Amino acid sequence: MKTFFGVLFDFIVLLITWPILVIRAICNRPKNNHPEKLEDPELDVDTIAQHLSEAVQIPTISMVEEYVDNKQAFYDMHAWLEKTYPNIHKVAEKNIIKGFSLCYYIKGTDPSLKPGIFLSHMDVVPAPADGWDYPPFSGQITEDGFIYGRGSQDMKSHMLCLLEAIEMKLAKGDNYKRDIYLCFGHDEEPGTSFMGAYNICKFLQERGVKAEFVIDEGGAVADGSMFGVPHMVALIGATEKGNGDLELVVNHHGGHASNPKNPTADALLGKAINKLEKHLMPAKWTNLTKKTVKALGQQAGGSALGAIFKFALTNRDVLPNLVKFIFTKASSMTSALVRTTFATTMLWGSEARNVIPSTVRANINYRMLTTDTYEDVEKHIHKVLGPDVEVRSIANSPSSPEANVEADAYKNLEKSIYESFDDVFVAPYMFIAASDARFYYPITNDIFRFDPFVYDLEDQARIHGINERCSKDNLKRGTIFFMRCLENMCN
Repeated sequence: MKTFFGVLFDFIVLLITWPILVIRAICNRPKNNHPEKLEDPELDVDTIAQHLSEAVQIPTISMVEEYVDNKQAFYDMHAWLEKTYPNIHKVAEKNIIKGFSLCYYIKGTDPSLKPGIFLSHMDVVPAPADGWDYPPFSGQITEDGFIYGRGSQDMKSHMLCLLEAIEMKLAKGDNYKRDIYLCFGHDEEPGTSFMGAYNICKFLQERGVKAEFVIDEGGAVADGSMFGVPHMVALIGATEKGNGDLELVVNHHGGHASNPKNPTADALLGKAINKLEKHLMPAKWTNLTKKTVKALGQQAGGSALGAIFKFALTNRDVLPNLVKFIFTKASSMTSALVRTTFATTMLWGSEARNVIPSTVRANINYRMLTTDTYEDVEKHIHKVLGPDVEVRSIANSPSSPEANVEADAYKNLEKSIYESFDDVFVAPYMFIAASDARFYYPITNDIFRFDPFVYDLEDQARIHGINERCSKDNLKRGTIFFMRCLENMCN
């Protein structure tokens, strides 16, 4: 009801002031004083593609549940990295953390500079073979220029492009001014990272490291049309949503399937899940999302839809409730930028086909806005579901602090993107997933999340899904980006 009246109020304001708001949008012209894309250097993309194929063939599935003994794959990955990147291993100090994670230290030439930290993770999610065009750990390179396999997007391609850029630099006998740490965790995918990233950061703290910045996976380069922008949009994650898991538990009478007594526990749990999907937490503007909207508003236009987006984004401060409502309806991506989300990910019930379970459970994975807390989530769920559904907290990670998007580190990262990609616009945003970066705040607050690849909606659906793949063009673009990024941020 509060949302309804807020939108209604904004609509009335719109009716009264629309001429002024239209003029305001028209006068809000793009600011295109960013650097131009540089000429691409010569790269042996076929060799980089072969390297990714080889890395994908090492099945580094996270060591949890049925894969708890998958140790050899990580030992094989360590050996493969040493063989494939000899120049890095010649100059870098290599530290193995908790048996499987890696932390490389490359000493720079200027000790007065704080170090830069680059993150990746070696582990991947499981990949049942059903539905794949090629076996998920084959690393198949196709004639149309794709490398197929689990981890080809998330995130061995990111790690390899970074390593390729450094290997080429060191092969010339050059070095960087800034000390560099390369930190590769082994347990990011299960959502814990308490053996990998947590202990890498602890190791760095014990060394007294205070970093200038951390770069990790995050936003990518995508079609800006979802925001009404007639360019590619590169989104840099300057903060990260909190995340966690809750279990909904319903206890009710069970019995034999031949004598059902309705409603069953299954039906009651289904109703609870349905309620949670219908009654969402309120949408809110965060500090960073306001900056995202302001930046995108300057670039929107170029079409009728773009003009509508430009009008809405430019006037967010005048019509906050109306624009927020548009975001909740435009797409799942834009909706996730303005509200805490819930997703049902796992279900448990009967272990026999002819048994009605007396206890059923559902796992709810939630992603919190930076303005929400776990207490807000718990209060909302209890209000929606009432006392008949037990709510158990399984895990909880708070949202991350916001990085300084006025810092030199951000500006140099932004510059690197402009120098590496055609027809792109860069904007900061709130990363809606989770990353290892959240463990590194004891070292620096300037943590930025960016994947240097161009992804469309189909590509994004392949991550953790069927037919995950990376194109040779993305490998080329990613390697060039890291060459620029390392030069701009570490020299």
